[in-house]
Amino acid sequence: MCPGLTLLPMAKIMVIDDDQTIVDFLSTYLTDAGYAVVSALDGASGLQNALREKPDLIILDYNMPAANGAKVHERLRGNTFTSGTPIIFLTATPIGEIITNVKDDNLTRFLQKPLDFPLLNKTLAQFLGGGAPAAPPAAAPAPAPAPYKPDDPNSVGGGEILDLD
Repeated sequence: MCPGLTLLPMAKIMVIDDDQTIVDFLSTYLTDAGYAVVSALDGASGLQNALREKPDLIILDYNMPAANGAKVHERLRGNTFTSGTPIIFLTATPIGEIITNVKDDNLTRFLQKPLDFPLLNKTLAQFLGGGAPAAPPAAAPAPAPAPYKPDDPNSVGGGEILDLD
């Protein structure tokens, strides 16, 4: 399990990035955290996969072949099945440049590479639930000892100190 990350069981996240190393790394990280992960290595495949897989959240690179992140975002927002899907841009492109090309909405966030894991965890929690790790459950109180019955040979206790010498 990834420290600092609590999530809803088996939420599905799609990773769309043209860098196989990043896709593999994020897939491993998210799978270890308990998410189901699907991926695509370019924008066009990402659009097709998103419509087929219907992920709960999409992590999207900006600079990709076969439809860049802005185009993918626009097409996802224009589709009935994906218009409400949260999208996290994860990119090395300056965020200011992306914002000028992406229609702002309350379901889109922008994270800069290299990845800030606590910020990613917080952003995932905002969209999918979870957040800070839950406190461990309190231990159940120990049952009260049965009252001591001096006439019962199976009864123990009584609070007496016995001298066994």
